[in-house]
Amino acid sequence: MDAKEQIEKQKTKSEPKRKGRRAYLDDYVKDASGSYVYTGTTYRWKNSRKASLGRLWIFALAAFAAQIAAGSISDTGMNGCAWVLLPYAAALITSVSLVWGNYMLTDGGEKIPEYVFQKSAEALPVRALLTAVFSGISLVGELVSMIRQSQFTGSISGALLFSSAEAVSLIFALLLRKKVLRLEWESTGTNQAETEEAEELFGTAPKA
Repeated sequence: MDAKEQIEKQKTKSEPKRKGRRAYLDDYVKDASGSYVYTGTTYRWKNSRKASLGRLWIFALAAFAAQIAAGSISDTGMNGCAWVLLPYAAALITSVSLVWGNYMLTDGGEKIPEYVFQKSAEALPVRALLTAVFSGISLVGELVSMIRQSQFTGSISGALLFSSAEAVSLIFALLLRKKVLRLEWESTGTNQAETEEAEELFGTAPKA
């Protein structure tokens, strides 16, 4: 039995296998000092991390700021129009999730643990698409409401500003999605921490 198998055996004995959202905790094992070390799969940036994150943050914050701006505009006629208000609320929530996903991706470092990768890089394209879709529905709903003057309670200028803000959020959400989908990653398999753990526990590195 090599060192890697011994570590897996140690992990299995330490506690029963978890399922669901907390399953990633099984990838943490204690080292000699009692600290927990991540031994699961990681993903390394192949693109420039700094440049990529810079653009992603610009896109995410712009999409979110546009939603805040849209909600701050008065006399849009959104009150009482569920086909405008509900998609706007959904777009606002999903734009917040873009910022949160970017935070997790940034906090993940150069080598991102698999569970963080799944909640950030893998989830961001879907969140961005939802933001764009809900923004588009809200935009169209506002324009339709403005055209139907009999049911429109706002001002033309307010409606146009709101629609413009939703269009901006839509565009930046799509730009973020495109950027994330173009990122390239290198799966490093088990974390280097596993090698270090094996050397510390057994005086040898796992076999390739």
